[in-house]
Amino acid sequence: MKKKSGLFGLILMLIMAAIFPIDHAFGKDEGEIIVTSKVVNVREGAGLSFPIVKKLAKGESYPILKEDGDWIEIRMGIGKTGWVANWLVERTSDSDINLVKKESGQGMISGSSVRVRTGPGTTFQTVGSLNKGTAVDIIEKNENWIKVKTSDLEGWVSSDYLKLPAASGNAAKKGSSKEKEATNQSVKTGVTLVDRLNVRSEPSRSSATLGKLNKNTAVTVYRIENEWAEIDFQGVRGWVAEPYIQISQDKSDSKINTAGATARVTATGLNVRKDASLNSKVIGSVNKDETYAVLQTKGKMTQIQLSGSKKGWVVSWYLEKENVEQTPKEERIEAKGNKITIIHDGTIFRSEPDGNSEIVKQVNEGETFSATGMEGDWYSIKLNNGKTAYVAGWIVTVEGNSEQIQRPGVEKYLKDKTIVIDPGHGGRDSGTVGVGGTLEKNLTIRTAELLRDKLQAAGAKVILTRSGNTYVPLPSRVGTSHIHNADAFISLHYDSTKDQITSGITTYYYHGYQRSLATTLANSLGSTMQVPNRGSRYGDFHVIRENKRVATLIELGYLSNPVEELTLSSNEYQEKITSAIYNGLARYFK
Repeated sequence: MKKKSGLFGLILMLIMAAIFPIDHAFGKDEGEIIVTSKVVNVREGAGLSFPIVKKLAKGESYPILKEDGDWIEIRMGIGKTGWVANWLVERTSDSDINLVKKESGQGMISGSSVRVRTGPGTTFQTVGSLNKGTAVDIIEKNENWIKVKTSDLEGWVSSDYLKLPAASGNAAKKGSSKEKEATNQSVKTGVTLVDRLNVRSEPSRSSATLGKLNKNTAVTVYRIENEWAEIDFQGVRGWVAEPYIQISQDKSDSKINTAGATARVTATGLNVRKDASLNSKVIGSVNKDETYAVLQTKGKMTQIQLSGSKKGWVVSWYLEKENVEQTPKEERIEAKGNKITIIHDGTIFRSEPDGNSEIVKQVNEGETFSATGMEGDWYSIKLNNGKTAYVAGWIVTVEGNSEQIQRPGVEKYLKDKTIVIDPGHGGRDSGTVGVGGTLEKNLTIRTAELLRDKLQAAGAKVILTRSGNTYVPLPSRVGTSHIHNADAFISLHYDSTKDQITSGITTYYYHGYQRSLATTLANSLGSTMQVPNRGSRYGDFHVIRENKRVATLIELGYLSNPVEELTLSSNEYQEKITSAIYNGLARYFK
């Protein structure tokens, strides 16, 4: 009898397995859903045409079996499954996915007197500094910044100044790949001068051809070698004949006349690098109070003369320069001539660059003035009566070369705000594709994650509508805004048009109650970014049209413009654009 009963049990299990797939019967789940609507219908199949098999109440949760387009199959018990619309429920994993990646391990500070900030960006306040060789615990990290902790200090430092332990095996390969990618940042840009220009694997006409480039294609140029230029071609290194491209000059080259200039080192053990890049090879070091001849400057790097004919590059802010002849006044970047726009009614002009000085005039939103100079964080303005007045830099927007001033502590306006960031496209929806192959869906998630990190550091609650390369339907994106009662919904996109010359940033709103956010962000973007600002305007887009919360959609640049495509993908642009949105949100909530 025991043998018969055992055989019967085995037969029964086989029958059950045939009727109910093993994954369903024994629960190979892919997370859970929580019902967020008052009542949700469960249907026999993935579509509204299928019959209803059950109704779910708000707050109930069920394991996920699989997904099909906008529908999720859930398990409601042994052998009982059904389908629900994904815009009526919320995945419990969403909040986990959208957090900054937590990290563990240790690192070592590789720069001298490295600034530690309250958040991942230069807009955040400095809370202290760490010396070279200081061991730190790693807490979080993103593309450009790492949150660290010591026994008496915690905050964010630039990843350029933190040395991480060498990994092994596959991890080491990934690390070296990422390091290579970091060194592949644009040195210069160029434009092809001929059609069907061969891109080769080596700097030789006999080497293999990787592909061809059309005339007027923008390229990233890494170096020139024997009349060949090494460029980026669809994500890999390639070579083209240098006479067939026009290479732009490095815009970051300093205009300072360094003839006869010297500089004293102010840091201990300052690294000397082969080229003007923080990613360049370290060829030595110099010590505090040593003095060297200055040869030239590029951006934030200065080339100094070492012993004999040897020379190298160091970070400029660790040098105290002497005998430096400045450029003629008209060539220097300064506040004079910059256009200032008032962003609040009743803005006060004062007699001195001080909040306690005499009030000389009140002006309204939209009025514009030309700056005559700058003192501290205040702009000076010449009035019609010939008198000079001053306005605080953090309550105006600036068009020109001056950096937008931010009042310390703007993060307090973002604290406890709920902000939904919507990275456009994803999964099977790639969005627009740049002339150089950049996928919009990849760029929007990159921008969203950098923005999220800044906002979370300021104390905001941030939710992303998607994580990674996943497809999320438009109603679900709007549903995320409604479910979380978002204080602001920001949809991020990159634009495209047949005209490859078109460039710039456009901010859209649909409802009247969304206009103020769009306008404020447009002003912040326009005063920070060096690309054309197309302003804020009406736009009929689903994610803002159907959104009952304050929402905006931003087109952050044109991937159809070959020159602009290179800029949009750079670390510098991504940092600037997310800082501009961060500052604009702070100003909106102020």
